[in-house]
Amino acid sequence: MRKMAIDGYIVEVDYSDLKAVCAEMQKIGTNINQIAKRVNNTNIVFKSDMAIIDASVKEIWNLLRLSLSAFLKEGISKG
Repeated sequence: MRKMAIDGYIVEVDYSDLKAVCAEMQKIGTNINQIAKRVNNTNIVFKSDMAIIDASVKEIWNLLRLSLSAFLKEGISKG
């Protein structure tokens, strides 16, 4: 803090993309726990459960691609 006050600059970091990825990871974790409980109770795996996991993982990859793309664009524009 002292260095920033003396030098007169503040670096602001946008964590919104990271927060979105963390939220999606939390949703996937919840879904997987629910599916695991059902599988443990019934010994049956449903296609719909696997579809939920597949869609969630795809959403995370999309968010990561968007985040990386934004990061690279920002780096190039400052570079």
